[in-house]
Amino acid sequence: MRYVYQAVKRMPKPLCNGVVYHSEEFEVGALLCACGCGHRVSLLVPDSHQITSEGGMATVRPSIAVCDAPCKSHYYISAGRVEWLPAFSEAMAASVMRGQIARHALYDARPRSWGNRVRAAITRAYNSLRSILRILIPWN
Repeated sequence: MRYVYQAVKRMPKPLCNGVVYHSEEFEVGALLCACGCGHRVSLLVPDSHQITSEGGMATVRPSIAVCDAPCKSHYYISAGRVEWLPAFSEAMAASVMRGQIARHALYDARPRSWGNRVRAAITRAYNSLRSILRILIPWN
């Protein structure tokens, strides 16, 4: 399977096989697992992954570890091609998931400056207003 890169404003509900979706605005990515199990893989950008396009083909770094699905797949995507790595054991997958949760909890617990809190509140208000306007005035 080869993965193409698709820039989107918002993640579509049903994902298509062979597409890495990337929202620069919301700093997220998504794809269906390369093994074919149908599991939806979500990527946080730039926190944990980088998603780029090389001639329309997707590259994702670092590797994608699907720890929350029965397949436990582990792979890279380079210029659209899947490069398989050894699958994770149950213990290794659990350890990776605990590490990710701990890293996010630590990040969320850090005190933020007054300016960063104001900026975040303005961004949330702006995104909410934009969502409301998109419903009232569809411009797609």
